[in-house]
Amino acid sequence: MQSNDMVDITSEKIKKDISKSTGLNHIIDITPDKSLIKKLGLTGYRTEQAVAELIDNSIDARIKEKIEHVSIVLDFEKRKITISDDGQGMNREELKDALIIAKETKKDGENLGQFGLGMKSACSNLGKSFTIITSKPNSKREFTACYDEDQWLGDESKNWSNFEIKEAVKKRNWYGTIIIISKLKIPLYPNQLSNFRKRFGIRYGPHLKNRQIRIKINSKDCKVVKPDLKKGTMQKFTIALPSGNRMDGWIGLLEKRSIKGDFGIHLYRKGRLIKAFDKFGIRHHPSHAKIIGQVSLDHIPVNFHKTGFLEDSLEYTEAVDMFKKDPTVINVLRSASAQKVDISEIKSVFEHESGTILKNPINTRLSDANAKSLLRKANDFTIQKGPLKLRLEFEDDAEGIYQIDSSNDMTKIMVNRTSDSFMAFKNPLFLLGLIRIEAEMIADDPTKYATFVRERNKRWSEFVSESLLNQNMKDRSEKIVPMPNYSLKNELIELHDYLKENYGQNFQFTGLGTLSPFLHNAYSKIIYNIQTINGAGQYLLEAITDYTEKFTVLLNPKPLEVETILKATKENKIIIIREYAENLTSTWATPEKAWLDLYVEVKKYKITMYADELIAILGELFRHNLTNLKKLQSLSKHRKLLDSVTKYLENK
Repeated sequence: MQSNDMVDITSEKIKKDISKSTGLNHIIDITPDKSLIKKLGLTGYRTEQAVAELIDNSIDARIKEKIEHVSIVLDFEKRKITISDDGQGMNREELKDALIIAKETKKDGENLGQFGLGMKSACSNLGKSFTIITSKPNSKREFTACYDEDQWLGDESKNWSNFEIKEAVKKRNWYGTIIIISKLKIPLYPNQLSNFRKRFGIRYGPHLKNRQIRIKINSKDCKVVKPDLKKGTMQKFTIALPSGNRMDGWIGLLEKRSIKGDFGIHLYRKGRLIKAFDKFGIRHHPSHAKIIGQVSLDHIPVNFHKTGFLEDSLEYTEAVDMFKKDPTVINVLRSASAQKVDISEIKSVFEHESGTILKNPINTRLSDANAKSLLRKANDFTIQKGPLKLRLEFEDDAEGIYQIDSSNDMTKIMVNRTSDSFMAFKNPLFLLGLIRIEAEMIADDPTKYATFVRERNKRWSEFVSESLLNQNMKDRSEKIVPMPNYSLKNELIELHDYLKENYGQNFQFTGLGTLSPFLHNAYSKIIYNIQTINGAGQYLLEAITDYTEKFTVLLNPKPLEVETILKATKENKIIIIREYAENLTSTWATPEKAWLDLYVEVKKYKITMYADELIAILGELFRHNLTNLKKLQSLSKHRKLLDSVTKYLENK
């Protein structure tokens, strides 16, 4: 305690000594530089967001119990944008306040705008010159303020204290506010019209639906954009939050899965869209690509652009957590993940008819891995083939690989999908074809084949068991010898062990799966890589997502897809699956292979966020004697990367 007091006393003594030594207090002018208005326009608005900021102001000025008309005109010939409304308008004092930077003129609980920055920054973002004309209802006067960036910055006599507002008698009976923006800084193009109508139809959907406003863009109305919902899937909810606040909304399923990412939750604040298609509480994953919904988060703070919520705030964290736990939301998410199984490939095996002309050909277009995935999800079915009725049932606890019962008027085939004998087939659809042929033969003479099936099941099981035992021993002999300072990332170990036991194909963790401890910089998102054999990627993806939701999983993504996902997803752990024809002899890569795989991701697939790390990681591997130049060159030569890697190292 004494030491703390001594620090405080010493601090006060220093302050007094400084005051005595100078003996002067200075009054200084901290009026903002005149370039502030210009700089406000450089704060990252998109054109749509800047125009929306001005529409927000119009909505805030709406006369209650009256439909407000907002008009946006994009003049391509004169290169001007005009936004006008028939709201409350402003008198001279109100216009002066609106021009003062950062002066709050609105109550947060009632209005969309709140920071006193929107109009100035939006106008300055769109153009170098803007004019505001405004008048109140029942007033005979109108007021005009003009700002021109070049004149404002070029005329030393103009400053914050002498900005001019013109007052005049109205020549026509009107009220509201008109903003004309010229000397545009942004391009105008015809597609903007349709894009704006669509985006504003989403953004201001609640206002348009409730007939509070009517928005026209170049004389054509913006209409509420209604998602193509699957019938009966829309579910409304009200969630009471522990903080005492609440959020309302709805969630449902789209008729068609969106491959462009146009799925997710529209987040609104006070009737105004803040973020469209946000992955609020859901994963950016194909299994959720039918999710669509809307949530009102009126109590959560937003950034001053109103382009996003403050996601680090306690209010936002609480809302996401309660949304994910809500029973209505959980049920819809489960429905989205439940895939409808198309068993036409399985049926084609049973409906096949031989002959000169194949009336019912076999559909064998499925990859081996997808065939296994399909059979894991398939349901029982019955097929009539002439006088023979075949019933396929999946009995995962049945004795042996399959049983056939022809004791009744229907031949029943009971297949155990979980048996090693069944899973040993590269493509089990062909095994089903063999079983179907046997079932037809047994139907002709049940007594002849009954003992045969039992005996063959027994011998087949012994054969497969012995083969798997040998394979497991081989796998154990191929494990990497542990190396100091080099191991699989801790958060991947459980997933690795799960895949080792449950995934039927070769796989290998590589890249940052082992190299991430050597990263120099901290990253908000980290990308791990898993390699597998050609054709098995989808099966591996399903195995990972069935086991955990901890990661966003991508299969063979192209460079643009990776960049899009990095920007769109809130998840900070990403796994990229790559399919290769090479022989994977271990489940995680040697140091030199892991580095080369990371090198390929950076150079070929444009994952440039790790570009500056490559040479530093390699240096650390050399320093810890985990690899050497000779090993790296040998593997680079084998993979036909020697010239590329050599040039890279020489430049570094």
